Amino acid sequence: MSTRTGHRTSAPRGGAGGRPGGDAGQAPAPDHRGAPRRGTALPNRRSPMLIVAGVLCAVLGALGGAFAWTQASQSQSVLVMTRDVARGEELRHGDIAVASISVPDQVDILPASRLDSLIGRRAVVDLPRGSLPGSRSVGDLPVAAGRAHVGLKLAAGRVPTEPMPAGTRITIVEVTGDATSAETGSPSGQSSPAAGGPSTGTVPRTIDAVVSRAPVRAEDRSSWLLDVEVPQADAAVIADLAARDRVAVIVRGS
Repeated sequence: MSTRTGHRTSAPRGGAGGRPGGDAGQAPAPDHRGAPRRGTALPNRRSPMLIVAGVLCAVLGALGGAFAWTQASQSQSVLVMTRDVARGEELRHGDIAVASISVPDQVDILPASRLDSLIGRRAVVDLPRGSLPGSRSVGDLPVAAGRAHVGLKLAAGRVPTEPMPAGTRITIVEVTGDATSAETGSPSGQSSPAAGGPSTGTVPRTIDAVVSRAPVRAEDRSSWLLDVEVPQADAAVIADLAARDRVAVIVRGS
């Protein structure tokens, strides 16, 4: 008996129905809902909010840079106080320095070129450290009508040791002849008729005044120099007493 051997025939590979062996370069087809099948890369999407935030940051950065450049371009060299200078004091080297800052147009300032011309002048107002002196801050002390400025040289013990800035209210006291005699070596209790001072036992003459310049130590280191503002009618009398060393000063209460 003869045996037949059957031959199986395989279906061709890559046939329809998504069998293996199809076109490897063909992208998966979308399903029946229109969405891409699993494994398909999604296109990149940028958030509108991130774009807006980036634009705002760029604009703000540009504005900040423009502001900084404007401030730097408007800076100018001006004078600034490096220590406290009271009204009436003389300005010296080291009291003023040059600084480069931005100052509005309406602020009264002194340019750096005026530095040398201010040395030796007096402060018309109090100039605290860090302030900007203006065109009216330094100059000659004004004297009001009916008033006069008188310079005094006072020995130790005839002027208070407490601070006496400009504007301090004081009383100038005429020293009696006895005190003058004791200091000059004359016999005690003897007053020269030419001195013109009050006699013993009388109330000393007093004149109210205002300090126009704080006391400074004289070159002899034993006396003080003081500028005062007094009524003009009393200026000559005070100057005469000061020349004869017949003056003392006390501070009045405010």
